[in-house]
Amino acid sequence: MTDQDKTPAGAAQAGSAPAQSERRTVSDPRDVATLVMSRMSMVNAKKDELTIAIKGLSDVTQQLAHAYAEQMKAIEKLVKRVKALEAAGAAEASKGMNGSGLQ
Repeated sequence: MTDQDKTPAGAAQAGSAPAQSERRTVSDPRDVATLVMSRMSMVNAKKDELTIAIKGLSDVTQQLAHAYAEQMKAIEKLVKRVKALEAAGAAEASKGMNGSGLQ
């Protein structure tokens, strides 16, 4: 590693604030490999967390879409029923109240 790698600009490129506080000079290639592998493990763990979160959001979205579709079906049935009742009421009103009305 060079002195340039130790600068704040190099640290800003490397990662977040917790990574900056753990900065150290690494000169042994085995240490570099270990450090790189640990960082890759951290990235993969974050990726897995994000994948789980996205899957959870997708599941909730599917449930909401299903509930919305069911509610729309119920609303459509109610609209049809109201229209049928209004038509029956209008027909009954135009006939006059002859005692054969719906109750």
